[in-house]
Amino acid sequence: MIKFFRNLKKSILNNGKTSNYLKYAIGEIFLVVIGILIALQVNNWNEQRKQKNEEIQFLKGFKRTLNEDLENENRTRKQYELTRKSINILLTSIEQDVPYNDSLSNHFGRITQTWMLSTNNEVFETLKSYNLNLVSNEKLQYEIVGYYSYSDNYLKSDIQAYFSIIEDASKNIFNTRFNALWNGSYTEKSEKSGNISDSNLHMIPNDYDELKHDKKFLYFLRSLKNQYYWFIDRNLEKIDKRANALIKDIDTELNKLENQKHN
Repeated sequence: MIKFFRNLKKSILNNGKTSNYLKYAIGEIFLVVIGILIALQVNNWNEQRKQKNEEIQFLKGFKRTLNEDLENENRTRKQYELTRKSINILLTSIEQDVPYNDSLSNHFGRITQTWMLSTNNEVFETLKSYNLNLVSNEKLQYEIVGYYSYSDNYLKSDIQAYFSIIEDASKNIFNTRFNALWNGSYTEKSEKSGNISDSNLHMIPNDYDELKHDKKFLYFLRSLKNQYYWFIDRNLEKIDKRANALIKDIDTELNKLENQKHN
């Protein structure tokens, strides 16, 4: 093709047909411009397709980590549910003046247990360092940022606040009212089962009858019930709702992107 145009140009010049040569030159420039535009368009299509594929992979990564968050949240919720039940059992036993029994030592031990809950930020941090705008749906992008912002700024701080309450009680309340903190088969049982939740942690009161009338301890226990709701239960519920809603929206976006990809 190139040889053909060269021969044509040479023939026109040799014949002295300047007007025809100008027409040829304009046509040649036009063809070059069209070729460049086509190449740019093809390159643009390829770049868009590449970005769509990257967006799909990131969204799939988000969905995977969100499902991991839900599994972690479910395990943590089960453990904290045992704590909540123990708080209520102890309050009922004390308020109804129930005589001491060995099972109460397990409930005393359980109210001191804390379980960390955090979200998996791996994919989000990668996307932030890459380009958040890769997620083309602005509403979905906002929801993703909101989910991890809530985790970093509220979830972690609230759970840490609950940890601090238990830590403070261990130093200033439990230490003078119980024989030991977590006295029992913590290591033995958890090592046998491989599950720390199987550990049977006991706290035996030095004087149960006196403890039932201990204003400081009763204030702590009643307050703990409310603090548990505010710092733990409320956050577990929120993170569960946010994760499920985000998974649903990601699925919708993935279906849309996959359809665009095949059209």
